[in-house]
Amino acid sequence: MSVRDHFRAHGRKRMELEATLLDQEGRARGVTIRDLGLGGAGIEVLERDISAAAGNELTPDTSVTLEVTTPSLWDPLRLNGTVAWIRRGTPGGRRTRAGIRFEHHDAGTLLSLFQILT
Repeated sequence: MSVRDHFRAHGRKRMELEATLLDQEGRARGVTIRDLGLGGAGIEVLERDISAAAGNELTPDTSVTLEVTTPSLWDPLRLNGTVAWIRRGTPGGRRTRAGIRFEHHDAGTLLSLFQILT
């Protein structure tokens, strides 16, 4: 899809918020949320080199959970989603970035996300 044909149904708010990304096997990695909206998030993976040999490879269409802790919530907010896109980092250089598309199944989670955004 070309950039000109791309659109988002929901806007994103730029931010810098630490979070944890959990894969299907429950492995956790530290991430920084760079932008957040009701439909998804742009993240930056804190590790510089994510190797497939280590079993930590992120790929598009992988199911993940983004766990966000904020001072305004009692418990961490767990947002289920899918990796929509990924841009690989370079060893010793830029970090890996990815887009997460949320899959909302619970009105309470959606309301908590809305509270973070306002």
